[in-house]
Amino acid sequence: MGGDTIKDEEGSSRSSSSPCSCCFSDDLGFKDFSNHVADLRRRDKDYQEILQSHDLLLKSNKRRLRQARNDILSYTPGSWSDGKVSDYDVQKTTSIILIGPKGAGKSSLVNRITRVIEDDEFSPDRAQESFGTQSKGGTYFVEEYKMPRGDSASFCLYDTRGLSHISSSSDNTSMIEKWMTRGVHHGEPVIWASDSSDLKDRLIRDSGTGSEIRKVNSVIFVVDAVEILKSMESETSYTHMVSTAFNSPLLSYKDDKPAVVMTHGDLLSREDRARVRVFLGELLGIPPEKQIFDIPESRDTATALTICNLLCYSLEHADKNLVFLPKRNFTIPKVGGGLDIISIALFVVFMTLASMWVVKHISVVSQNVANEAQHKLRTFPSPRLNNLTHKVSPKRCIGPQKIFGGPKLARVPKPDSKSVTEGQPSIDLHIARRLWLDEGKVAEAKPSLDWRTTRRLWYVE
Repeated sequence: MGGDTIKDEEGSSRSSSSPCSCCFSDDLGFKDFSNHVADLRRRDKDYQEILQSHDLLLKSNKRRLRQARNDILSYTPGSWSDGKVSDYDVQKTTSIILIGPKGAGKSSLVNRITRVIEDDEFSPDRAQESFGTQSKGGTYFVEEYKMPRGDSASFCLYDTRGLSHISSSSDNTSMIEKWMTRGVHHGEPVIWASDSSDLKDRLIRDSGTGSEIRKVNSVIFVVDAVEILKSMESETSYTHMVSTAFNSPLLSYKDDKPAVVMTHGDLLSREDRARVRVFLGELLGIPPEKQIFDIPESRDTATALTICNLLCYSLEHADKNLVFLPKRNFTIPKVGGGLDIISIALFVVFMTLASMWVVKHISVVSQNVANEAQHKLRTFPSPRLNNLTHKVSPKRCIGPQKIFGGPKLARVPKPDSKSVTEGQPSIDLHIARRLWLDEGKVAEAKPSLDWRTTRRLWYVE
């Protein structure tokens, strides 16, 4: 592929970009043959671009590396977003989680990133690296590493336990779902269902508590280039596990998939590393030159600059996928007359409150008027309901009248003002004017008699 020579069993060499034997098979149709040739050309183009980018990295100087390091050190969460920081839900520290198979080199990547950020090639290791076979050692707890160290850290890396391609894929899926939905915190144990009971008890006993739970903002997927090269000829459990875990929807932010780091490339030739990157790009569905970063076990300027490019890519995508908060900050559209929505809403609320106050005031006034009317009725009853002992004001005398040809009525004398002032009981004029002037009859009239009966009494001389 792209000029890379591969020797066959007879010792002859052929270019990897030349057509393979399947191109001349009778079972291969013309359409399939055309697609196959197009794939070969695309692979050859990607292969050549990767080799050229590697040559450019080798020619990079320390000034370019220093500028990239300063950009990372000046980063603050949300500062690389397209909008205002106040428009998004920005955490105090950006969290980047490292996920990958066991033995892929996640802990070694943490140590190399620390040396590049601190610009100290002889800085001691922060993360415990495993050595030997993959069945021994490894990371069992989630470990937090702040970059740079101290309280002024703008982002932090979380080293996790390697995904297992021996146990069922449900273990990997459930753990990834837990990290991406609930967050991560320092000292959290990672327990598989296939772990022994003794290992589970030890992990639970040694688990850390009290650490802050952080939401994951970006993902770095780490794979072993040597294992990928072994599985290029035929699909193995390693590539199947890598493809299944990477393509999990939980690891993607909208349409953005995680960055991929290819480690242990120093054990391969330059051409093999390029071939592995092209194969990974096709396996995972991402551009190999832009989204797959080749970071071998070396301390040269090219590797340090690749690490800076990896961090810039992760931090940019973390700020790109921040959660927007429309309730906190939003623009108010103007309407006719220069009024905005808030002004109209306040006016409507004011008018509603004013209407409620007017209705309440009218009801109170109506109630007061009704109470006053009832009070007047109780205080000043109708004259017809007064009894004979009710005190009345003096009125003028009424002349005698003739009723149905009967005897003449006597004139009722004008009440004495002295008796009125002394508070003597008087007879109602409506009754007294119709009484006969016989003193005996008047004396016999009791206050309890009804005035309708009394007025019809006849005077007999």
